[in-house]
Amino acid sequence: MMNKAAIIINPDLPVGLLANAVACITSGLFVNGGELVGEEIIGSGVNYIPITKIPILILKPGNTPLIDLCRRAQEMDLKYMAFTREAQTTTNYEEYKKRVVGKNIDDVILVGLGIVGTEEKINSLTGNLPMLR
Repeated sequence: MMNKAAIIINPDLPVGLLANAVACITSGLFVNGGELVGEEIIGSGVNYIPITKIPILILKPGNTPLIDLCRRAQEMDLKYMAFTREAQTTTNYEEYKKRVVGKNIDDVILVGLGIVGTEEKINSLTGNLPMLR
């Protein structure tokens, strides 16, 4: 069974915050990537870090609110990573934890969502979403 990942991001974020959100979502999705992440590659005078073995689409939510996409990911039992403005507006992890611990998804501001699952489920959730360009 082929796996796939997608990151759905608020395209209105300034480019630096957008890149930061995608990086944070990716690190969260693949922190314990197992078979989804390759191994370090030894080059000549340089080592290449492991990267994912599966495609990662970078998408815009289009007309669908991120919170609705997050709820659908939960219903579909996909691995997901909700990234919030609360995370992006602090550089202190303990402060971030205080901002979101015990909070419902309705009580935070989503700026991005990462999902991993079978190609069929990812395509079902994201098939109509536009690519980020």
